[in-house]
Amino acid sequence: MPSSRGRCPLSAFVRVLRRHRRIREFAEADLLDGLDGTERSIRIRILQHLADRGISTDGLASATREGQLGHQLLDVTLSPHGAMYSLEQISQSTNISPEDVERWFRSMGRGVSTSTSVDYNDDDLRLAQLLTEYRALGIADAGLFAFARIVGRNTSTLADASKSLIQKNLDTNRDRPEIALQFARELQRFAEFQSQLLHRAVATRLRQQISQQIRADITAEHAPEAQDIAVCFADMVGFTVLGEQLTPTELGDLADRLDTLTTDLIEPPVQFVKTVGDAVMLLSPDPTRLAAVVLKIVTAAQQHGLPPIHAGIAWGTAVRSAGDWIGQPLNRASRIATIAEPREVLADSETMRRIKSAEMTIESAGTHQLKGFTGGNQLYRILLKQQKGDQSPMQDR
Repeated sequence: MPSSRGRCPLSAFVRVLRRHRRIREFAEADLLDGLDGTERSIRIRILQHLADRGISTDGLASATREGQLGHQLLDVTLSPHGAMYSLEQISQSTNISPEDVERWFRSMGRGVSTSTSVDYNDDDLRLAQLLTEYRALGIADAGLFAFARIVGRNTSTLADASKSLIQKNLDTNRDRPEIALQFARELQRFAEFQSQLLHRAVATRLRQQISQQIRADITAEHAPEAQDIAVCFADMVGFTVLGEQLTPTELGDLADRLDTLTTDLIEPPVQFVKTVGDAVMLLSPDPTRLAAVVLKIVTAAQQHGLPPIHAGIAWGTAVRSAGDWIGQPLNRASRIATIAEPREVLADSETMRRIKSAEMTIESAGTHQLKGFTGGNQLYRILLKQQKGDQSPMQDR
């Protein structure tokens, strides 16, 4: 039998041979054109790094042509590595009921997938374990989930701000993908400086959201995971003002009641994805069923004494990623919700064309400017038949 001494040089030779073969493939795909010296060496290391993570030469060529190589590099660097779990496995490992795991993740702004989908990593497992540890300290769930929602809301804001900064710099440095590595290292350093809970919550949320939102810009609409789908964001009107009048626990109780109410009213194929602060995110391949559920939530919130709910629905192509969703309809639905009046459900024209229900009335709500979207956007008001002619939503302001 050959000694380990004899196998090492052969292994090294194979690695060198594989490296040279890859470099030849990169050159033949015009991925190294116009580069020499240090720039060529850096580009080869980046391409090797991405190829080792499973990105094909054709994929690298496409990203290079579109100036998205830096985005790909940042996405790969931030993506979790190691063991992956389903919600069911996390529940079994932590002795937390699946319902409480879902509720905990939603409170943190972490998307929730089906119980058997393997979408969660070690950070998610640790995040769930923290719920067990804090419960063992005797902290009541009301306070825990109220705090979790505050953390989720603030880390979401931080991730949005960071994403905008990173996106701007990546767009400015399209020909320097190595810049993405510097951003990734800084993000990881930031996470490491947090306390135990904030480290897990911020690191998981920040890495996930920045990675997903950047990937939303580079994901082709014809990717295998892409789906045409209706997305809704519904939240409480005046929640920010209430924050100045109520304690965090009282605010958390309102959000928890909306979460519970939404969970009770959900009917397939509508899916309750997550809670973001005082907002709930829903989606469905059937916009009619989605609109019906949202109208029920708006009505039930009023009956249960919650602040008025307003909602926005948008239709478009979205991609399922690590238990969450990314894509233009999410941003569009969120923007539409912000301009809806109290107890009003607004939808874009793509949604309106797909709604088919004798139980609903659709009215023009005029043309509006949506932040982040160019031009005027025609919106439509969705009501139950018996609502037409009722008290205007404006009277609830």
